[in-house]
Amino acid sequence: MSRTPKSYLIIAALFSLVLAISGCGQQAAQTATDSGAASTAVTSDAQEITYTLKIDATAANKGMLYDSVVSTKPGTTVYAALIDTGLKLKVDNSSGGVYVDGIDGVVASTTSPNAGWLFTVNGEAPNTDASKVQIANGDVIAWTFTADYTKTQ
Repeated sequence: MSRTPKSYLIIAALFSLVLAISGCGQQAAQTATDSGAASTAVTSDAQEITYTLKIDATAANKGMLYDSVVSTKPGTTVYAALIDTGLKLKVDNSSGGVYVDGIDGVVASTTSPNAGWLFTVNGEAPNTDASKVQIANGDVIAWTFTADYTKTQ
């Protein structure tokens, strides 16, 4: 059985109709998402995450150096977020990881033997360096300068 040019035209028209209907469904879903009508749940396909970053040098009489809500791509580390602030950093790299010694001129090694920059994620201090901790959507990251880390809880 051979097909006529008319049957090819009908098949092409049906195929185009299916594609058009599929595209309309995707457009409607996108419109619902853009208008806020869709769920706000974060999926693993998220193109962007939002977090809060605070850098506090009050103990060095410098006040808040940074306090902002930031958007970035998934997989960003706490250390990469610190670099993205544009503040001048003094960092020591070793086989043990990254140690942030100074942020925006507040340098722990020149302050006192027990001074240092500490970071938390959602109020918890990770047991690793900032280059190994990935940020999740909604995280609150705080870098705090302390004049004596032995007296912090």
